[in-house]
Order: sequence, then structure tokens, then C-alpha cells
Amino acid sequence: MSNFNLASLPPSMLHKILSKVATNHLRDFGSARISFSGFNQIGREEYFYRSADLFNLNDWIDEANALKTFRLRCYQAGLLWAKYVDGMLNLAFSVDARGFFSQLS
Repeated sequence: MSNFNLASLPPSMLHKILSKVATNHLRDFGSARISFSGFNQIGREEYFYRSADLFNLNDWIDEANALKTFRLRCYQAGLLWAKYVDGMLNLAFSVDARGFFSQLS
């Protein structure tokens, strides 16, 4: 099997892949953005959110609330891994495409 490089795909294809991931699972959406800078860049574009499929939004909300509550309890209990994950999520969603911290509103 030959090597496959995501960076060689056109932005439109990366957008389709990330859109499919985002509509299936919130955690996978975040993981994709953290794991590949091309997905992170596309996930920051306003066009991505304008074209999002909100069909599974209720699933996202339930999942996000449950995950947030669990992570918060682990963080408050002093679990170092929870503190690390919190820091990584803050970093992933607060750095712009140039690698600079963007202002959080």
C-alpha cells in the first residue's frame, strides 16, 4: 500500500472530510483539528461553520455536556491528565493559523 499524505489533498476535500467527522462525533472533530494543521486551519474558517450540517446538533449538545461535566469533575479532583487535556483544548481552540494566540471573546 502506498503512503497517503493528507497535506497533498486540496482544501475542498479536507473540508468534506472534516465536515463528515464533525457531524458524526464532537470529540473526533476536536481530535482531527489537533492532529493535522490542515484540519485546524479549515476548522477556523467561517465558511466551514456557514456550511455545517446541523442535523446531529442535539447529539453534540448532549455529548458535549456529559463530556464537559466529566472532565470538570476530574479536573477538580486534581487528575493531572484532565489538566493536560484542558490545556490542550484551550491551546487548540485559541491559536490562529499563524500559530499566534487569538483573543478569546
